[in-house]
Amino acid sequence: MQVERLFEQVKDRRVLIELPDAFNDRRVEIIVLTVDEPTPAHRRPHPDIAGQVKIHGDILNSVPETDWDLPR
Repeated sequence: MQVERLFEQVKDRRVLIELPDAFNDRRVEIIVLTVDEPTPAHRRPHPDIAGQVKIHGDILNSVPETDWDLPR
């Protein structure tokens, strides 16, 4: 089973979603729930560790993007 969790805004009683290729030609179950709780607040680090990280050098280019194992 694959799961895709999306939060979308309903406009004129309609929602348009685009799913990953893995869902193509598959039967899906669609469950629609309203979200009444507020949007989660911005996360903050614990006060004991806030401001303790120091970055030395270029961390974004230290490893090739292919090694990140990110979904495409």
